[in-house]
Amino acid sequence: MLSASTALLAVTTASCLALLARNAKLHAELASARHDADHDPLTGLPNRRALLRHLDALLADHARPVAVTLIDLNRFKDINDEHGHTAGDFVLCQVADTLTALDLWRAKVGRMGGDEFLIITDDGMQTARTNAEAAAQALDATTVALGATTFGCYASLGLAIADHNDMTAVDLIHRADAAMYAAKRRGGGVKEWHPNIGATITTTRPMQRRRYR
Repeated sequence: MLSASTALLAVTTASCLALLARNAKLHAELASARHDADHDPLTGLPNRRALLRHLDALLADHARPVAVTLIDLNRFKDINDEHGHTAGDFVLCQVADTLTALDLWRAKVGRMGGDEFLIITDDGMQTARTNAEAAAQALDATTVALGATTFGCYASLGLAIADHNDMTAVDLIHRADAAMYAAKRRGGGVKEWHPNIGATITTTRPMQRRRYR
């Protein structure tokens, strides 16, 4: 027969083990919740919230060169309209896989939402150009087969580099957005932002401007 002290020790040990198991479960749930809050549920890439936070942190160091490339898929709406959102989701996942597989130098890749992706390059313009061109070429060569139908992943890319003149993440992405529309108007590929792009695009495409806050 167990003594009172032995029984108490057994009960205490069981309680401690249960508490440790409960704590481990809570930590796992917290880690999962944090991951879900910062990642896109469809593609698994960092989401808009995580991208903006990362970009703001980089821009806080005014001595650090930072550039962004905004990627917008061409004719994606046509794919959804003609073949359904399942086809569109397959395309988005393939784009995410293609961009991730590139393992771009000093870059963070994420999905802003819809058919828009973002590459944040923590380096100078030459690296940003190389990353943007690599992404454009990889997407041009990427196709998705769904049944008897094959979809291309062609895209328009807008590239902008921070000048650190009190620039925020939203400001920089707006520049890349303007450059992306200029690329889309010429049929795709990569277009770099310059001071005259914003006025031209705002005048010609006023209803298609987006907000990134």
